[in-house]
Amino acid sequence: MKGIGNDIVEIERIRLSIERHGHHFLDRLFTQKEQDYCLKYTDSAPHFAGRFAAKEAIVKALGTGFGSEVQWRDIAIHADTKGKPIVILSPSIKERFQNPTILVSISHSDEYATAIAVYF
Repeated sequence: MKGIGNDIVEIERIRLSIERHGHHFLDRLFTQKEQDYCLKYTDSAPHFAGRFAAKEAIVKALGTGFGSEVQWRDIAIHADTKGKPIVILSPSIKERFQNPTILVSISHSDEYATAIAVYF
């Protein structure tokens, strides 16, 4: 194991950002495939919040944070056929970190979304 990261976010914070900034907010942080997945739910905010927390946990595991090295859309969280979150990295991130394996788990309650990431 090379790194571990976790994050927790208030779902209401994400909900308010979506309401205030709409697609500008979503387009800055999430790929179209992530948006399509989350928007199929009546209440998409918990799903966006979970992906937000997962991306934060991943950059913590990588030891970079977001900024010049890693952008929000360099990381995508997809779901397998059973709903398990799968980490998809941009080609530049794969190259920079020598094709890393990153596992992530996401959970949410009524108020919070949390995620943990392990980098191998």
